[in-house]
This record gives sequence, C-alpha cells and structure tokens, in this order.
Amino acid sequence: MNNAITKITTIEAVCFVIVTIVNRIILNLPQLILQSCGSSSLLNIIFISVIAIIFTLILIKLFKNFSNSDIVDVSEFVGGQFLKNVIAVILILYLITFSSLLIRNFSEVIHSIYYSETSIFYLLAFFVVTAIISNFLAAKPIFKANVVIVLIMLLSLFVTFISVFPNIVWQRIFPILGNGASATFFYGLSNLCSFNGLMCLYFILPLLSEKKDFKKISIISVVLLSILLFLSTACLLLSLSFSINIKDISSIYTLITNNEFGTFLQHPESLFVFTWILSIMTYLNLTVLFIIRFSQKLINVKSSKLLILITCIIIFIIALLPQNILQVRDFENIIYKYLTTPLIFIIFPIILIIANIKFKKTHNSTTRKEQSHE
Repeated sequence: MNNAITKITTIEAVCFVIVTIVNRIILNLPQLILQSCGSSSLLNIIFISVIAIIFTLILIKLFKNFSNSDIVDVSEFVGGQFLKNVIAVILILYLITFSSLLIRNFSEVIHSIYYSETSIFYLLAFFVVTAIISNFLAAKPIFKANVVIVLIMLLSLFVTFISVFPNIVWQRIFPILGNGASATFFYGLSNLCSFNGLMCLYFILPLLSEKKDFKKISIISVVLLSILLFLSTACLLLSLSFSINIKDISSIYTLITNNEFGTFLQHPESLFVFTWILSIMTYLNLTVLFIIRFSQKLINVKSSKLLILITCIIIFIIALLPQNILQVRDFENIIYKYLTTPLIFIIFPIILIIANIKFKKTHNSTTRKEQSHE
C-alpha cells in the first residue's frame, strides 16, 4: 500500500470527517453534553456549533496558501525538520491513543449487551486484525467502504431520531438556561471537543483529487456535524428522563430499545449494532492509514507493512490497559478536553497563522527582488 498516491473525492472526504463523530454519538457523546449542561444542552450545541462554523471558515482561509499540504507539511515550513517531527509524533500518539480507547469503549458496550461470555481480548483482536488486513490491501477501498458505511450509519441514526418523536416531552427543554448562563456559555465551551472530527480537516488537503473542493468539504462537514450533534442530544433529552445514568452502554442504544419499530422488526437494536460494528471497523482502518502516513513522513520508510503491524499491536495493547468502561471513558474525557480541543482550536491554528505570516514575508521578499532586477 502506498498512502502517498491516494486521492479521494468530495464525498469520501466528507464521510471521513463525519465517521469520527458518528462513532462518538453511538457511544456516549450526547450523554456527556447532557451531564454538563442539563436542559440547556440544545442551546449549548447551537452556541458551540456557531463557533465551530466560524472557526472552520477561518481554517479554510489559513490553508489557502498551502493547498497541497497537511499540518505536518505546514509545520515543516514554519519550524523545519524539528517542528515537523514534533507535530508528527504528537499526531501519531494522539491517533493511537484515541483509536485504542474508542475500540475498547465500543467493545465494552457490545460485551455488556451481547457477548458477556466472550473475553474483551477477542473482541479487540477482531477489530485490530481487520485493520491489519484492510491496510495491507489498499488505501482507496478503505475510503470507498467508509462512504457506504457512513451513509448506512446516518440512515440508522435518522431512523432512530424519527422513532423517538412519539415519546418526546417538550417541557424537558426547560429551564432553557439549565444550570445557568455561565454553565451554558462559559463552562459549556469545553463541549467544543465534540467537534473532534474537525481534526480530519488538517489531514485531507494533499489527498483531495480537487483541491478547490476543500472549502465545500469543510463547510458541509461542520454543518453535518452540528446537525447530528443537535438531533442526537435532542432525542436523548426530550424522550428520556435525563436522570437516567447510562454508565455502561450506549445512549443511542438506550433510545432504540425504548422505542417500538412495529411487529415486522422485533429486535431492531441487533441490526443497528451490526452497522455500528462496521462503522468502528472502518474508522480504525482509516486511523491506521493516517498513522502510517505520518510515520512514513517521520522516518522515511517506504514499505508500510511492518509499520501497520507495529501500529496495530500498540493499539491493541493500549486498548487492553483500562480495567473497565468507566476508566476508558474517564481517559477519553481527559483526551477530549485537554488534548483534542487545544490541538484543533489553538496549537494547529497558531502554526497555520505563523506559516501564513512567513509565506507573505517570503512572497513579498521574492517580489521585491524580482522588481529590483527589472
């Protein structure tokens, strides 16, 4: 597999951004927002969505002069090989840790629901072995498969949302400010970590078959992320009492099991869980693909198969470390709040701003030299 020559279409890029938040939604993202903001969760989501959209528009402008670069390439332009290596290592460690916790979280969910007699070891091994095989074959089919699976996932989520409507109690939206304005708008800013899918925008530019579509891809992605986040949280808030504490299973799974789908479909949750398994698989495949891509930039290794094996083994080992699902989710919350948010909204934008300042100085200097020669 050669990741360097992979080119993706607009829909493949959008689905790549979407798959991360879809997986978090089916686990416990809406529940986390409800726990932090209560009845003002929907107002908080509108607030952070506006911020995320404005930020995305700024990000598009910052990448305007670097249409064939990802954040690692931009870092090299700003700080040479040293900064390039630092950012590459941070991204590799982040993606490995994040994907390890995600597959452990999901494995714990399906272990609790269906496979209580099966060791977590084997459930994790299933996802890791799938990632190894997929990345051994080729990169392009991974993106194509992700499109199909994300579309199925979106359909399953919207079916879930529609099924919830008969159970909605609109009064649960009150009090509109929940725990107060400060909890909604100030402390609620921490929920920006819900948009961790925006991390993908720092990766995809070199892969796009049409660079000019980056703006369209970014805007469509952030709007879809906002809609999905709003609908999933609204369904949980308005259809279930938010005194329910979903500790060891998925909040969306709880929604499904508390709704009727007619006599034709007696156990719809089984079908939904099957699609979720596919979604987690394709997410892990894509994550490993980008870990290998950044690793090759770091150590200049052309053959990727050994790197794939090493990466997947490390993911597997880290996924085994937490003792239970509560510990997994605690670790995830720490990563989201103290690593994901600073990387997406502070560190990487600062690198891009410095890169643009340096680009303009270099461009102006070159222009003056050309004019002096004339």
